[in-house]
Amino acid sequence: MVLVNITTYTCEPLLRAMRKHPTPQDLLNNVKAILPIIKQAAEASEQLGRLQDEVLDALFEQRLFRLFIPEKYNGEPTDLPTALHAFELIASADGATGWLAMIGAGGGLFSGFLEESAASEIFSPERAVIAGSGMPSGVATKNQDDGYDVSGRWAYASGAHNATWFTANCLIEGTDNEITAVAVPAEQVEIHDTWNVFGMKATGSHDFSVESVPVKRAYTFSLFKEPVLDDPIFRCPLEVLASLTFASVAVGIAQHALDEFNEYAQHKQSFGSTAPLAENEGIKQRCDKANQLISTCSDELYRLAEQVWTQLENGETPEEALRKEVQQAGIDIVQDCVEATNLLKARAGMLAVFTGSAFGRAWRDLNVLSQHVMLAPTE
Repeated sequence: MVLVNITTYTCEPLLRAMRKHPTPQDLLNNVKAILPIIKQAAEASEQLGRLQDEVLDALFEQRLFRLFIPEKYNGEPTDLPTALHAFELIASADGATGWLAMIGAGGGLFSGFLEESAASEIFSPERAVIAGSGMPSGVATKNQDDGYDVSGRWAYASGAHNATWFTANCLIEGTDNEITAVAVPAEQVEIHDTWNVFGMKATGSHDFSVESVPVKRAYTFSLFKEPVLDDPIFRCPLEVLASLTFASVAVGIAQHALDEFNEYAQHKQSFGSTAPLAENEGIKQRCDKANQLISTCSDELYRLAEQVWTQLENGETPEEALRKEVQQAGIDIVQDCVEATNLLKARAGMLAVFTGSAFGRAWRDLNVLSQHVMLAPTE
């Protein structure tokens, strides 16, 4: 009788099929479990300019970069409101980590628009994560292999040092401003140390470039064309997804700032008084107003997210009126979160200025987030 070690024959697709997907509540509980790791490493990550290894490992272990990737590519497909709650929770521990979790997960959207062979190669590995840029700052020249030779330099690739693949938009040479997105493996990309900022430092949102890199047609895609896959998330317009996910991170950061300020006010004495700041009537009013602003932002965010997700699940693309409402709400939510933290900063004293201050980091991160081109006020 021959005894066979069945692990010899275990394959990754079988392991995927056996994996139990967490419920939405399980996912959020898993996120809450890693928040202490994120908080503890936040200052060191900021100083390093990228996430500490233990934080990155925790995000991978909880599969938080895989929330918009379908099961066929080893994903952890999650409904949109739950994903937003996850990003908000992470940002409530550290804004830069929340931003990177959100951006990394958002790259999963591209899996529904790429040919299967390319999507499987890019997204199936357990530690796959995308960085990139939406600006058409490159040029794609058609080559003899029915693909393109790509050259260019792009800005603001959040998580550049963690990425396994980069995506970028290019103008197709010889066309009337036709654009294609390309996917390029990280080993073919040069990263430029350009992210010298006062907030969101740990996102490592550096420039990257390629020079005459051949890209097969299977590794090109367009979010303006019909998706290859029919999962609900792939019917979500990019600007809608960005507005909602950016806002979720902003709400999380604002909540973090409020929590840190409340803790500070419980122990800091008012000038010329033995009573803590928390008992000062003016401080109470500021905290109440900040809390109200953040709560209102959260309610609006998830109201719109539920509407969008309902339409997506019904096989519909969000109607134009809802799309415009979401985009404006994304701007308003971020501005209101900035207002809430500014109310607190005005009475935070030196808590706001030291680089080791969690409150100061949250305030800086939120103000950098608010400068994103998609979040600029319309007036």
